[in-house]
Amino acid sequence: MSLESSIFTKKRVLFDRLMSFGFVMDGQDFYYRRTLMAGDFEARVWVSASGQVSGQVWDCEMDEPYEAIRREYQLGAFVTQVKEAYIAVLQEIALACYEDRLFEQEQANRLGNYLKMTYGDDYDYPFVKHPNYLSYRVAGKWYALIFPLNLAKLGVSGDLANQNVEVINLKVPTQKLSAYLDKEGIYPAYHMSKKSWISVVLDDSLSDKDLFELVDQSRQLVMPKSLAQETGPDFWVIPANPKYYDIDREFAEHDSIEWTQKAKIKAGDVVLIYMTAPTRALRYLCRVLEADIRNQGQRDNPSINYLMRLERLKTYADDCFNQDILQQHNLKTIRGPRRLPQSLVDVIKSQDSLLLKNMLE
Repeated sequence: MSLESSIFTKKRVLFDRLMSFGFVMDGQDFYYRRTLMAGDFEARVWVSASGQVSGQVWDCEMDEPYEAIRREYQLGAFVTQVKEAYIAVLQEIALACYEDRLFEQEQANRLGNYLKMTYGDDYDYPFVKHPNYLSYRVAGKWYALIFPLNLAKLGVSGDLANQNVEVINLKVPTQKLSAYLDKEGIYPAYHMSKKSWISVVLDDSLSDKDLFELVDQSRQLVMPKSLAQETGPDFWVIPANPKYYDIDREFAEHDSIEWTQKAKIKAGDVVLIYMTAPTRALRYLCRVLEADIRNQGQRDNPSINYLMRLERLKTYADDCFNQDILQQHNLKTIRGPRRLPQSLVDVIKSQDSLLLKNMLE
């Protein structure tokens, strides 16, 4: 797999964002260039009309492609630096101009976006031998398992029996099981307990509203009671890309700023702001002063419906919560809003106990 494919697989391009990122038209394609390594190299990236990504690193001194970064065997320190700089550019493009497309069916992708925006939950691949199986968890326990399946395995017969679909397994209250099984698109769970789990075909047989309610319910049923009854604010982390928004300047001029409202972040929650490449560290500890502020011209993007107001409580040095430390707490990717791992919440509560005392009581 190429470097580009490893980053853009299962992603869909948002063409309206390419030009604002810095791409220019190149015939029917889009073309982007950025210097690397103090101008010694240049990243060149093309996005085709179908959304496919290709690219190269250009050696400016030799005036030729720098193919050393694509060697499969061990690379030297300098080549690794060039490769990492190029990958960082690709990751920025993916974050700014693409959205996740994990599944073949649109309802499955809408569900994935819903889980990301609502809970900040990330998916994982629970079975090494089955890379098409994705699970979503709360406190380490599955509440949703999505996978491809032949309809015949759900007991479907006739012309549809050989159709391959994407299915989600969800937990339901036992007393409601029979009522759910009467609905179109819902079947006894495939390869899970049929007493408390169901399989839902993600082909729009069930409306998004009904599907999302089932997912919310499954998450609540699986969630440990200690978490379900937990009071106080939620702790979130959100990424900030300094290329598009000078948050340092904003906080230097104002104690509070407005930010796009995402997920289920609410007034009183704690938000940690993560600075993307090249910093890759938590920088700001904030409190949500107000949420669900209607966008009435504050943002030009019409797709932004609501904003939230963040108050800066503390600024961390970049080595305080850098990428290595975050990975120790299993916080490996921050592409959108997500809840902070409990182990990291405990560290922040301990380190900044006096600062957080008033808002946590």
